Amino acid sequence: MPEPRGRQSIPAGSPEVELPQGVTAADWGLERVRVQNPSLRSYLGCLRLLEEVLDSNYAILHCSPERVLKIWSQVRQVCHLMRTELLPTLSEPSVIPGLDEARRHAASVYQALADTVLTDMERYEQPLRADQLPKVRKLLCVLMGKIYAFLRDTFGEIVATDPRSRHDADYFLSRRFTLDIEESEWLYSSVYEVHDLLVGVERVSTTQLGELVARMRQERMIPPDSDWERVRRLLGILLGEVMPKLKEVLSLRGTRVNDMESLQSHATQVSAHSQSVMDTYTVGREVIEELKGVGGPTLQEREQRVNDLIGCHRVVSGRMVAHLTALQASLHDLTAQVGASKAGIEKRRALMLARDPTDTNPKIRIDKPPGAGP
Repeated sequence: MPEPRGRQSIPAGSPEVELPQGVTAADWGLERVRVQNPSLRSYLGCLRLLEEVLDSNYAILHCSPERVLKIWSQVRQVCHLMRTELLPTLSEPSVIPGLDEARRHAASVYQALADTVLTDMERYEQPLRADQLPKVRKLLCVLMGKIYAFLRDTFGEIVATDPRSRHDADYFLSRRFTLDIEESEWLYSSVYEVHDLLVGVERVSTTQLGELVARMRQERMIPPDSDWERVRRLLGILLGEVMPKLKEVLSLRGTRVNDMESLQSHATQVSAHSQSVMDTYTVGREVIEELKGVGGPTLQEREQRVNDLIGCHRVVSGRMVAHLTALQASLHDLTAQVGASKAGIEKRRALMLARDPTDTNPKIRIDKPPGAGP
């Protein structure tokens, strides 16, 4: 009777590769050449093609039509390669139990991807028409993120279960992982800075603008120069510091398209209301100064000038109150949205590999890198 097959080791470069119980070197050698290596090459080819056009969502929505068409063409090529080259390798069973499970999981994730965003993409006929570009831009934002996540995540699982791999050590020691860490930390720190600025500005606006609006409603007069100077400085911080910093964050690659659209909408409202407050005050003050010099020596003329001044104060202060109230509401909404985006980014922060020397199947968990913000 033949002896039962035990655990074998085969040289695969250096060091030796240890195979699971019952798997021979011949079994794995055949699968490695016929299925596993082509699968890894297909993964790496798709990732390389996609990373060449992996722009930020902001860039995709605002780039030239020529750039959109290039991105669209390359993403379609990636989808074709996934369907014709990668998927057949995922359908092959493996003699390595963990690798077999990883392939089946990757195939099921691909199928879910094909049933949703890939189907949406395939509805578009070639070549694209100019009127289709706005929808294509938004579709690319969602499509590229999902495809990239599928390729990177399932590739990591398959590499981790390859007997030649040491549980993703190659990726986590690679330059690419370092770049991923730096990019996610840059995005998080930038959003953190914008959120701190907004919280500070909103706190000041609650006291200064709240008191000013209440007094203007009661007195129905535009604010004196001293009060207006405080408001002007606050609006200057919003338009000159917060909004440019927020625009910088929106251009980063890790910003999700839904967050970007919502933040852009709130930021536009804040900027518009801030500018309206300043324009209303400037015009109102000019009209009031002109009225002060109008009027004759008679009592009736002086009374008419006073009535005109009172009426102007009422109209201008009423409009300023409306704009300031809308500004406070928009500023509150923007601060809340940035806070929610920051929380979402923190949950998606860089993956850190936590290894327990006694654990033969280490897991990947989300940790904060040392020195990160709270």
